[in-house]
Amino acid sequence: MEENWKDRRYVARYNSLYATPQEEFLKCAELLRLGPEDRLIDFGCGNGDFLAVALKTVSSAMGLDLSENQLGQAALRFKGDNRVELKRSAFLDLAPGPRTFTKGFSRKALHHLTDPEKKTFFTRAGKYFEKKALFLLEDGIFDFERADLDRNWPGLMKDCEAYYGSAWERKKKDVSFCFKEEYPTGIKAWTAAFAAGGFKIIKRERRSSFYGKRINNHD
Repeated sequence: MEENWKDRRYVARYNSLYATPQEEFLKCAELLRLGPEDRLIDFGCGNGDFLAVALKTVSSAMGLDLSENQLGQAALRFKGDNRVELKRSAFLDLAPGPRTFTKGFSRKALHHLTDPEKKTFFTRAGKYFEKKALFLLEDGIFDFERADLDRNWPGLMKDCEAYYGSAWERKKKDVSFCFKEEYPTGIKAWTAAFAAGGFKIIKRERRSSFYGKRINNHD
C-alpha cells in the first residue's frame, strides 16, 4: 500500500474520487468542538483538507501522513503558516515530540492497521493527549466483527451499492480491496483499541453497516 502513495497518479485519482466535501469536514469540526485554544493532530492528513477547516479555529495543528505527494500538496497550501506542522510518518512510528494535543482526528486512515496494531498505536498515542481530549474517528466500522466478514459479504455488497449509488461501479474494486486486504473492523475491536490509549466512546454516528463516526473522550 505504501508504494501506491508514492505514485502521483494514484494520489491524484484518490483525491478526485474520494475527496470529502467541505461541509462534511465542517460537521467534523463541529463534532470535535474545536476552539481557539485547541491543539489538533490529524492522522492521515492527506493534502490538508481537514487541517484547512480546523485552522480557521484552532491555535495549532499537526498533520501526519505517509505520502510525500500528499504532504507536498499540504506544504504548498500552508506555506508561511507557522501554526501548522506536517510530518511524514507511519502511524506506528508516532513521535510528535514533547507536545500534547486536545483534539485528534482521523478519516479513512487507521483501517490500514491490523487490530493488534490499532491497540499498539492508541497505546502510544494516548500519552500525547490531555485529559478530556476528544478524538474523532471516521472510518470503516462494521456492524459485525472482522472475523465474520465472509459470512456478511453478500449483504455488505448490497449495502455498498445502496450507499454509493451511481458511483458504486467506479468504486467497487477499491472498496472491495479495502474490505479484504486492509483492516476495517467491528465496533468491539475499535473500542478495545481506543481503550488501550485511555479513550472511551461517547458518541457514535452510523452511516452504513461499514462506515461511520466515533467520538472518543480521553480519560
